[in-house]
Amino acid sequence: MKRDLGCDLVLDQEGLEALAGSVAGDLSPGEAVLLSGEMGVGKSVFARALLRALGMGGRIPSPGFIMDAVYSSGGIEVHHMDLYRISGVAREMLELGIAEALESGTAMAVVEWAEKLPEGITRSPILVRIEYTSDPALRRVVIDDRRMAGD
Repeated sequence: MKRDLGCDLVLDQEGLEALAGSVAGDLSPGEAVLLSGEMGVGKSVFARALLRALGMGGRIPSPGFIMDAVYSSGGIEVHHMDLYRISGVAREMLELGIAEALESGTAMAVVEWAEKLPEGITRSPILVRIEYTSDPALRRVVIDDRRMAGD
């Protein structure tokens, strides 16, 4: 049974990484974690911690110019996508790739700059919004677990 991961927390980097590990522990193939927030706020930190918790080893850079880095472990494929620089035809192709990967039932997606995705591209995602706080060492993290609502 899925846990509702919804929360509104203020965390340091260690807490952010621990939260990502907790989210990873509740993910299943076909699900997506959509990360949003300003440049430098911690989306890549969260994504790397989540990927490590899913068993993806080695160096995990932000996809940046690659746009879609694919990792696999234990028969599960995880697409780590960065939509910061994406537009036009490339965006449409990547959107199609996200949908196909998730519909296969053997893949998961972690998407940075998810606010650039059109609404509804993924069914029942886990939305993670990371925000700056007045303390530069802390971040506000709001998770909206749409899996529970069946949106």
